[in-house]
Amino acid sequence: MIDVKRFGLLAVALASGTMASAAGQQWPPAGVSYYGDTAAPDISGLWMGTALGLPGQGVASNSGKSADGRPPSYWSPWPLPYTPLYQKIYDERIAAAKKGVQLGDISSKCLPFGMPTMVASMNYPHEIVQTPGQVTLFEFGTFPITIWTDGRPHPAGLKPSYNGHSIGHWEGDTLVVDTVAIMPTTSLDSHRDPHSGKLHVKWTIRRVAPDVLHTQITLYDDEAFTEPVTMTNIAQRKTDAKWALLDDQSCFENNQDVAPPDKASGFIKF
Repeated sequence: MIDVKRFGLLAVALASGTMASAAGQQWPPAGVSYYGDTAAPDISGLWMGTALGLPGQGVASNSGKSADGRPPSYWSPWPLPYTPLYQKIYDERIAAAKKGVQLGDISSKCLPFGMPTMVASMNYPHEIVQTPGQVTLFEFGTFPITIWTDGRPHPAGLKPSYNGHSIGHWEGDTLVVDTVAIMPTTSLDSHRDPHSGKLHVKWTIRRVAPDVLHTQITLYDDEAFTEPVTMTNIAQRKTDAKWALLDDQSCFENNQDVAPPDKASGFIKF
């Protein structure tokens, strides 16, 4: 995993178009909204979810907790209900990790975490922007997740990608999302848990209180699992400007899981 301790949250303020002290400043500034679709409930804004943990082992992050100190969320059921083939894959990954070899953690090679990790484990704040026909999640260290809400179906012949393809619709105050075509090389979380190319993620986002957002995630994968897997990530609205911007960073810097001999690869050790 990348050592992110040095990449602390950058406090910023926007006052009269210039940088200023961010202590206690509201984010976004008064009068600014990221809500753009008048036909849908407002879930826009800056939200801080929780990291994903392993029962009895805490959170797989440098600090061992979410950025704001809240306890982790967990997959259920646990242990994950793997089929024999995928239990073998998982066991091989764990054995390799004990020897210092990362088989299932593609982030160790500076590749995107992808889905479903980016909605299941939110160690840092993410921004939800609503515009007519789509909802976009801007998250730390990865590509944005676009949820199309304009009625389009999943395209035929989709090429698998890190985040897959997401479409959604509103059922009352709940955004119901369907995500397919996720690359099988992504993991379910930062613990190297595998899935197959058949992974189908169904998830919902609902604002249950002015400053509380629930994301319910269910994984369907009849090749890897004997039953569906689910979890709920509870996010809190962040209004202090110190949460509004993360320090920029490159995965190539101080990636502890990459061997150093290849000096030309761009990896920087310190």
